[in-house]
Amino acid sequence: MNQSYQFHDDDVIAPEIYGRIGHPHQAFAWLRANDPLRLVHPEGFRPFWVVTKHADMVEIEKQPEVFASEPRPILGREVTRPEMRAEIIAQIFQRLQDSPKLLEVLATAGEGGLIRSLVQMDPPDHTKYRALVQPWFKPSNIKRLDERLTDIIHTILDDMMGDGSVRELDFVQDVAVWPPLKLITELLGVPEEDEWRILKLTNELFAGDDPEMKRVGEDPLSIFETIKDLYAYFTRLTEERRASPTEDLASYIANGRIDGEYLPYKELISYYTIVATAGHETTRTAISGGLHALLTHPDQLELLRDNIHDEELVKLAVEEMIRWTTPVAQFSRTAMRDYQLRGRKIAKGDTVGLMYASANFDEEIFENPFEFRIDRKPNRHLAFGTGPHQCLGLLLARMEMRIFFAQFIPRIEQIELAGTAEHLRASFVHGFKHLPIRFRLKPAA
Repeated sequence: MNQSYQFHDDDVIAPEIYGRIGHPHQAFAWLRANDPLRLVHPEGFRPFWVVTKHADMVEIEKQPEVFASEPRPILGREVTRPEMRAEIIAQIFQRLQDSPKLLEVLATAGEGGLIRSLVQMDPPDHTKYRALVQPWFKPSNIKRLDERLTDIIHTILDDMMGDGSVRELDFVQDVAVWPPLKLITELLGVPEEDEWRILKLTNELFAGDDPEMKRVGEDPLSIFETIKDLYAYFTRLTEERRASPTEDLASYIANGRIDGEYLPYKELISYYTIVATAGHETTRTAISGGLHALLTHPDQLELLRDNIHDEELVKLAVEEMIRWTTPVAQFSRTAMRDYQLRGRKIAKGDTVGLMYASANFDEEIFENPFEFRIDRKPNRHLAFGTGPHQCLGLLLARMEMRIFFAQFIPRIEQIELAGTAEHLRASFVHGFKHLPIRFRLKPAA
């Protein structure tokens, strides 16, 4: 770490900084050492307490009655200044005028916005809605997906291999995106020809601060066009599955009931959205970041290559890749009452920012945290969160990564970086958007 580093509030959350350097580990390390619970005022954001220590994050996450997810589960820039609010709302209504059902949602949305998924919910709603699809993600069901995912990855690697000559490609866009995307769209029952649509909408929704991912350049309201398309697509899917139910996850959501009633319209569309987007965005980020870590730590790549048939080591390697990349950079919570933490008073109504990449490099929890070690054990990372909001799809994500690297590593004849990796300009779901590699693969054994 740079000993002359001077902390600035923007360092922990500004998307531009994430786009330039990735997770701001220097800022987090400084905070952990000097001010582990600090109230910051970054430009364009409402003030929030930066939570940087692993133990503090666990304490907060396990008390949803004290630290609520609703209405602001994510640290994001304030789109408008108060004096512009009426004008901006009028523009949003204008953009959505051809979507009457969506306008009805907007009219009653308040601060909660147009998406209300599990991420935005607290008990008792969170408990009820999570239980709706939890059977889909139990270990026995995930295990049954193993064979299908193996086939998907086998086909992707065959295409990647080509004629077996030395090739170059963008690993993020050409490879890592496809295994989790194809699997989650199959589970939802989204036809193959619509995979591109889910990918595009996901990029726009989660990486909207990156000019490459935005629908319309620097237009901050283009996100509402994305949400309108999500509503339209999943409304049609709901109508189809209610008319002709199938065995897929979309049918399960469309026909699911809470307290005997179909899901309200906003919560229904939001359910599809969180499954379709979170189901692949974070996993592709971990796969890409995992490969980058291996390429920049060749001793660890060699260790994995030499022990690729050791299932336990592969599982440990996956956990270290997830810790190292921490795809979900942050969530936020709102204090429902005054609370004392580290001798500081977090007042009722205050926002706290849970910085997972900081927790995952906490020196009190991880020995030599800035060493990438595929045999790290124990590995108590918080990349999937903890408490009631722990990621529902964590078993699926681990399986996808395990199968990918177990197939990919033995087929490598040579591989190296072919240029500079580029980070997303995003401080929510964060990772590489481009990872150029030069490689030669061999056929599957």
